[in-house]
Amino acid sequence: MKLAALGAITVAIGLVLGESGLIVIGALWVLLGPAMRRYGLKLASLKDANGKPTVDARTFSYGTLLWLALGVPSLLVGLFTWGISAEHDGWRWLPIVVGGFALVIGGVGGVLYALGSAVEAKAGTPATVPATIRIRSAKETGTFINERPRLKLELTVEPESGSPYEVTKLATVPFTALGSVKAGGGFKALVVGPEEPTTMEIHWDQPADGSGDASARLEELDRLHQAGKVTDEEYAAQRQRILGSI
Repeated sequence: MKLAALGAITVAIGLVLGESGLIVIGALWVLLGPAMRRYGLKLASLKDANGKPTVDARTFSYGTLLWLALGVPSLLVGLFTWGISAEHDGWRWLPIVVGGFALVIGGVGGVLYALGSAVEAKAGTPATVPATIRIRSAKETGTFINERPRLKLELTVEPESGSPYEVTKLATVPFTALGSVKAGGGFKALVVGPEEPTTMEIHWDQPADGSGDASARLEELDRLHQAGKVTDEEYAAQRQRILGSI
């Protein structure tokens, strides 16, 4: 609601100075304030299945219109001093700054969205083929991402449809799955196929060894939780998945 508050202040200044341009543009900011806040909250809530921020075209278009509705009138009032007399010419910079900021944000957002769409388009075919991955070897790389180890895995991929194939893949492994990341172990996954062998979505919570080791997995999960390496939310979710596999 900062935009609405700034608009209310601008309206008050316009009334005191008798400048209609400040009154009108301030009233516009007051009206746009709640819409901008709702848009910001919606952006914060939009995440994909992996928890990454994402914006669909409709939401992006709505946001762009909001930034234009804020920026264009503000700049016009400031640049052409519409409704602002020469006596109070210094106040023209207020709508110029706000309008310029809005158009820059809208323009930069458009460029970033276009680049993001281009990167996504080049990302390749999504992994949709169910498969089992078998680990032939797992080596540490010495790299950690979000405190999780990144391993070099030698894998044999067994798609439900198609022939098995081998691949070397770098993967960031959650602590809850480390106990199953060993030669001879395996996990369920979604893959593309040998044409894009490293493109896969490994289901770290679904070991392919069956449910016979559920008690050991529960013990390991308890140990990690007590050591503070697994959050309460992760612990509850992983425990439910392990119990559901029995």
